[in-house]
Amino acid sequence: MRQLNIFCEGQTEQGFCVQVLQRHLFPRGQGIIHTLAVGEKDHRHVYGIGRRKYPKVRRFIQNTIKQRAGNNVFFTTLFDLHGLPNDFPGKQCNIRNSADPTPYVVALEKAFGDDINQYSFIPYLQLHEYETILFAKPEAFAISFENCDAKVQRLRAIANLESSIEHINDGDETAPSKRIIQVIPEYEGRKSSAGPDIAEFIGIPAIRAKCPHFDRWLSRLETLRWTS
Repeated sequence: MRQLNIFCEGQTEQGFCVQVLQRHLFPRGQGIIHTLAVGEKDHRHVYGIGRRKYPKVRRFIQNTIKQRAGNNVFFTTLFDLHGLPNDFPGKQCNIRNSADPTPYVVALEKAFGDDINQYSFIPYLQLHEYETILFAKPEAFAISFENCDAKVQRLRAIANLESSIEHINDGDETAPSKRIIQVIPEYEGRKSSAGPDIAEFIGIPAIRAKCPHFDRWLSRLETLRWTS
Protein backbone atom coordinates (compact mmCIF):
# COMPACT_ATOMS: atom_id res chain seq x y z
CA MET A 1 0.00 0.00 0.00
CA ARG A 2 1.15 3.56 -0.70
CA GLN A 3 2.34 5.32 2.45
CA LEU A 4 2.91 9.04 3.00
CA ASN A 5 4.54 9.98 6.28
CA ILE A 6 4.08 13.62 7.29
CA PHE A 7 6.23 15.24 9.99
CA CYS A 8 3.93 17.82 11.58
CA GLU A 9 4.27 20.95 13.66
CA GLY A 10 1.77 19.57 16.17
CA GLN A 11 -1.68 18.13 16.77
CA THR A 12 -3.62 20.64 14.64
CA GLU A 13 -1.55 19.80 11.58
CA GLN A 14 -1.85 16.10 12.32
CA GLY A 15 -5.62 16.43 12.41
CA PHE A 16 -5.63 18.26 9.08
CA CYS A 17 -3.51 15.56 7.44
CA VAL A 18 -5.67 12.69 8.65
CA GLN A 19 -9.04 14.41 8.32
CA VAL A 20 -8.53 16.36 5.09
CA LEU A 21 -5.39 15.35 3.17
CA GLN A 22 -5.98 11.61 3.58
CA ARG A 23 -9.34 11.81 1.82
CA HIS A 24 -7.98 14.07 -0.90
CA LEU A 25 -4.83 12.14 -1.77
CA PHE A 26 -6.22 8.64 -1.28
CA PRO A 27 -9.98 8.91 -1.92
CA ARG A 28 -10.34 5.21 -2.77
CA GLY A 29 -8.25 3.97 0.13
CA GLN A 30 -5.28 3.17 -2.11
CA GLY A 31 -2.87 4.67 0.40
CA ILE A 32 -2.50 5.89 3.95
CA ILE A 33 -1.06 8.94 5.70
CA HIS A 34 0.93 8.51 8.89
CA THR A 35 1.64 11.65 10.93
CA LEU A 36 4.45 12.31 13.37
CA ALA A 37 4.41 15.33 15.69
CA VAL A 38 7.88 16.88 15.88
CA GLY A 39 7.10 19.74 18.28
CA GLU A 40 8.11 19.53 21.91
CA LYS A 41 5.42 18.51 24.38
CA ASP A 42 4.44 19.05 27.98
CA HIS A 43 1.30 17.82 29.73
CA ARG A 44 -0.95 20.44 28.13
CA HIS A 45 0.54 21.61 24.85
CA VAL A 46 2.37 20.56 21.73
CA TYR A 47 4.80 23.30 20.79
CA GLY A 48 6.21 24.09 17.36
CA ILE A 49 9.63 22.95 16.23
CA GLY A 50 10.99 26.42 17.00
CA ARG A 51 11.54 25.29 20.60
CA ARG A 52 13.88 22.56 19.38
CA LYS A 53 17.37 22.76 17.99
CA TYR A 54 17.42 21.77 14.35
CA PRO A 55 19.90 18.85 14.77
CA LYS A 56 17.31 17.07 16.94
CA VAL A 57 14.64 17.57 14.28
CA ARG A 58 17.06 16.40 11.58
CA ARG A 59 18.02 13.29 13.54
CA PHE A 60 14.38 12.38 14.15
CA ILE A 61 13.51 12.78 10.46
CA GLN A 62 16.51 10.82 9.22
CA ASN A 63 15.98 7.99 11.72
CA THR A 64 12.32 7.74 10.78
CA ILE A 65 13.14 7.63 7.06
CA LYS A 66 15.65 4.85 7.71
CA GLN A 67 13.19 2.85 9.83
CA ARG A 68 10.23 3.19 7.46
CA ALA A 69 12.01 3.10 4.09
CA GLY A 70 10.46 0.86 1.46
CA ASN A 71 8.67 0.67 -1.85
CA ASN A 72 5.86 3.22 -2.17
CA VAL A 73 6.90 5.10 0.98
CA PHE A 74 7.38 8.87 0.87
CA PHE A 75 7.98 11.55 3.50
CA THR A 76 7.07 15.23 3.73
CA THR A 77 6.68 17.96 6.32
CA LEU A 78 3.99 20.38 7.45
CA PHE A 79 6.01 22.89 9.47
CA ASP A 80 5.22 26.56 9.95
CA LEU A 81 7.66 29.08 8.51
CA HIS A 82 6.76 31.19 11.56
CA GLY A 83 8.97 30.36 14.51
CA LEU A 84 11.50 28.08 12.80
CA PRO A 85 14.64 27.58 14.90
CA ASN A 86 17.46 29.98 14.06
CA ASP A 87 19.73 27.10 13.04
CA PHE A 88 17.27 25.82 10.42
CA PRO A 89 18.95 25.21 7.02
CA GLY A 90 19.15 28.31 4.85
CA LYS A 91 17.89 30.70 7.49
CA GLN A 92 21.18 32.49 8.03
CA CYS A 93 22.03 32.99 4.36
CA ASN A 94 18.68 34.07 2.92
CA ILE A 95 16.81 37.34 3.41
CA ARG A 96 13.05 37.47 3.61
CA ASN A 97 11.17 40.11 1.64
CA SER A 98 7.84 40.69 3.38
CA ALA A 99 6.35 41.96 0.12
CA ASP A 100 7.09 38.61 -1.53
CA PRO A 101 7.88 35.86 1.00
CA THR A 102 7.71 32.98 -1.48
CA PRO A 103 11.36 33.06 -2.70
CA TYR A 104 12.52 32.95 0.93
CA VAL A 105 10.41 29.94 1.86
CA VAL A 106 11.40 28.14 -1.35
CA ALA A 107 15.09 28.74 -0.56
CA LEU A 108 14.65 27.32 2.95
CA GLU A 109 12.80 24.29 1.62
CA LYS A 110 15.61 23.60 -0.84
CA ALA A 111 18.25 23.91 1.87
CA PHE A 112 16.16 21.63 4.11
CA GLY A 113 15.79 19.03 1.35
CA ASP A 114 19.50 19.17 0.52
CA ASP A 115 20.35 18.64 4.19
CA ILE A 116 18.08 15.60 4.63
CA ASN A 117 19.26 14.35 1.21
CA GLN A 118 16.75 11.58 0.56
CA TYR A 119 14.88 11.02 -2.71
CA SER A 120 11.71 10.08 -0.83
CA PHE A 121 11.67 13.31 1.21
CA ILE A 122 9.64 16.34 0.05
CA PRO A 123 10.26 19.38 2.30
CA TYR A 124 7.40 21.81 2.86
CA LEU A 125 7.05 24.95 5.00
CA GLN A 126 3.66 26.57 5.41
CA LEU A 127 3.47 30.31 4.75
CA HIS A 128 3.40 31.46 7.48
CA GLU A 129 1.38 29.14 9.72
CA TYR A 130 -1.20 26.38 9.45
CA GLU A 131 -3.90 28.91 10.36
CA THR A 132 -3.18 30.79 7.13
CA ILE A 133 -5.39 28.33 5.24
CA LEU A 134 -8.35 29.07 7.51
CA PHE A 135 -8.45 32.62 6.12
CA ALA A 136 -9.40 31.14 2.73
CA LYS A 137 -13.03 31.27 3.85
CA PRO A 138 -13.51 33.06 7.21
CA GLU A 139 -17.24 32.26 7.30
CA ALA A 140 -16.27 28.63 7.89
CA PHE A 141 -15.50 29.52 11.52
CA ALA A 142 -19.26 29.49 12.08
CA ILE A 143 -19.23 25.68 12.01
CA SER A 144 -17.14 25.58 15.20
CA PHE A 145 -18.08 28.81 16.99
CA GLU A 146 -21.55 30.22 17.67
CA ASN A 147 -22.74 33.78 17.13
CA CYS A 148 -19.60 34.83 15.30
CA ASP A 149 -20.94 36.79 12.32
CA ALA A 150 -19.23 40.01 13.45
CA LYS A 151 -16.01 38.12 14.17
CA VAL A 152 -16.09 36.54 10.72
CA GLN A 153 -16.27 40.03 9.24
CA ARG A 154 -13.19 41.04 11.22
CA LEU A 155 -11.28 37.98 9.97
CA ARG A 156 -12.34 38.76 6.42
CA ALA A 157 -11.08 42.33 6.84
CA ILE A 158 -7.69 40.99 8.00
CA ALA A 159 -7.47 38.76 4.92
CA ASN A 160 -8.40 41.62 2.63
CA LEU A 161 -5.56 43.79 3.92
CA GLU A 162 -2.96 41.56 2.24
CA SER A 163 -2.29 40.78 -1.41
CA SER A 164 -2.89 37.13 -0.51
CA ILE A 165 -3.59 35.26 2.71
CA GLU A 166 -0.10 33.73 2.48
CA HIS A 167 1.20 37.26 3.07
CA ILE A 168 -0.39 37.53 6.54
CA ASN A 169 2.84 38.03 8.42
CA ASP A 170 4.61 36.07 11.11
CA GLY A 171 5.08 38.56 13.93
CA ASP A 172 4.65 37.31 17.48
CA GLU A 173 1.32 39.14 17.75
CA THR A 174 0.34 39.27 14.08
CA ALA A 175 0.87 35.70 12.89
CA PRO A 176 -2.32 34.08 11.51
CA SER A 177 -3.07 32.09 14.68
CA LYS A 178 -2.57 35.19 16.85
CA ARG A 179 -4.93 37.18 14.62
CA ILE A 180 -7.59 34.50 14.97
CA ILE A 181 -7.19 34.24 18.75
CA GLN A 182 -7.46 38.03 19.08
CA VAL A 183 -10.83 37.86 17.32
CA ILE A 184 -12.05 34.46 18.60
CA PRO A 185 -10.25 33.75 21.91
CA GLU A 186 -11.93 30.33 22.18
CA TYR A 187 -9.90 29.11 19.22
CA GLU A 188 -6.75 28.90 21.34
CA GLY A 189 -8.13 26.09 23.49
CA ARG A 190 -9.84 24.26 20.64
CA LYS A 191 -7.39 24.65 17.75
CA SER A 192 -6.50 20.95 17.48
CA SER A 193 -10.14 20.08 16.79
CA ALA A 194 -11.56 23.29 15.30
CA GLY A 195 -8.57 23.83 12.97
CA PRO A 196 -9.07 20.61 10.98
CA ASP A 197 -12.89 20.91 11.09
CA ILE A 198 -12.81 24.42 9.63
CA ALA A 199 -10.32 23.40 6.93
CA GLU A 200 -12.48 20.42 6.00
CA PHE A 201 -15.51 22.67 5.62
CA ILE A 202 -13.54 25.14 3.49
CA GLY A 203 -12.36 22.32 1.24
CA ILE A 204 -9.12 21.70 -0.61
CA PRO A 205 -10.14 23.51 -3.84
CA ALA A 206 -10.81 26.79 -2.01
CA ILE A 207 -7.63 26.49 0.07
CA ARG A 208 -5.34 25.87 -2.87
CA ALA A 209 -6.98 28.67 -4.87
CA LYS A 210 -6.04 31.16 -2.12
CA CYS A 211 -2.67 29.63 -1.19
CA PRO A 212 -0.35 29.24 -4.22
CA HIS A 213 2.58 27.86 -2.21
CA PHE A 214 0.34 25.26 -0.55
CA ASP A 215 -1.08 24.43 -3.99
CA ARG A 216 2.39 23.69 -5.38
CA TRP A 217 3.13 21.33 -2.48
CA LEU A 218 -0.17 19.52 -2.92
CA SER A 219 0.41 19.22 -6.67
CA ARG A 220 3.75 17.57 -5.98
CA LEU A 221 2.14 15.11 -3.58
CA GLU A 222 -0.56 14.35 -6.14
CA THR A 223 2.09 13.44 -8.72
CA LEU A 224 4.41 11.28 -6.61
CA ARG A 225 5.87 8.42 -8.61
CA TRP A 226 4.26 5.45 -6.92
CA THR A 227 5.36 2.08 -8.29
CA SER A 228 1.86 0.59 -8.22
